Amino acid sequence: MEHKNDCKIRIDDLNLHFADNHVLKGINLNIPKNAITALIGPSGCGKSTLLRSLNRMNDILPDVRVEGRVFLDDEDIYADTVDLTHLRKRVGMVFQRPVAFPISIYENVAAAPRVHGVSHKETLDNIVRSSLERVGLWNEVANKLRKSALSLSLGQQQQLCIARVIASEPEVILLDEPCSALDPMSTMKIEELMRQLASNYTVVIVTHSMQQAARASDYTAFMLQGEIIEQGPTAEIFTAPKDKRTENYITGRFG
Repeated sequence: MEHKNDCKIRIDDLNLHFADNHVLKGINLNIPKNAITALIGPSGCGKSTLLRSLNRMNDILPDVRVEGRVFLDDEDIYADTVDLTHLRKRVGMVFQRPVAFPISIYENVAAAPRVHGVSHKETLDNIVRSSLERVGLWNEVANKLRKSALSLSLGQQQQLCIARVIASEPEVILLDEPCSALDPMSTMKIEELMRQLASNYTVVIVTHSMQQAARASDYTAFMLQGEIIEQGPTAEIFTAPKDKRTENYITGRFG
């Protein structure tokens, strides 16, 4: 997709099986640094599984078998020596439905740095504030940091979940259909936020919305039945797809 030097994640011939089900088939993909890459394709094509393979979230499922290699910078994340806690600090994940913890807004954001050994109150205060500022939530919650995170709207909860990921100082942020439970206004906010985040982070998003991929991403990979059919700059994929199947999908003939 990009020159090797600009590449944050490189996927080489990745195959993933759940028991007898061959879910990802020979995936090769370069994910550029400081850009937004969208994974699109019909339901069940393997895009969320591919996303979760980038921080080894599939490892927790039974009967998973992975072949191939995924490099984060120059490190093979599937090597036996990889520390999964450290990997998931570097590659943070935001899920489809906001998973705000039923604790205070402050503690939601402070939880990750605490896990990584930060205990100094002023340091935690600064991390919480800067993380909430970066997702555009600080002004709305500054006076109610001790209130339950569940008192926030769904859109605000999703912003909070992104702030929580940022608090760990990741290099990559994975977003699995982050707007599918949100209203149009909240969706717009999250898309604007992703744009801002891409200047400091590598962002990978799974979306079922063609419009969202076209609006919000720099690069797009189209998946079908566990394979990548086509990948490239988003503008090219949407205006001049090379593969007929890509064209059929983005024009709504199937999917």
